[in-house]
Amino acid sequence: MARMKRGDRTQAVRDYLAEHPDATPKSVVAGLAEKGIKVKVTLVNSIKYKKPSGSVAGSSRVRAIAGGSLGFEHLLEVKRLADAMGGTEQVRQALDALSQLR
Repeated sequence: MARMKRGDRTQAVRDYLAEHPDATPKSVVAGLAEKGIKVKVTLVNSIKYKKPSGSVAGSSRVRAIAGGSLGFEHLLEVKRLADAMGGTEQVRQALDALSQLR
């Protein structure tokens, strides 16, 4: 029997779970074994019970710190902004323009 490509077993488990959503991990292993695909219960568990990951935009946000003080993450974000804008002088000019708009 030819060696399976990377991800083929995982896709086989996903396909089996799509057809049998109420199947237990052991029954998935048994069902795939009938088709000639060897998988372990741990692989089925990790696929069946995997929690969906959060959105990229939501996970990259920096939370505000109580009291209005700046945390390390905030300072890193400001540094990235300054680097992207070409320096601190450009950031100051942008902040001045923003304060005039308010």
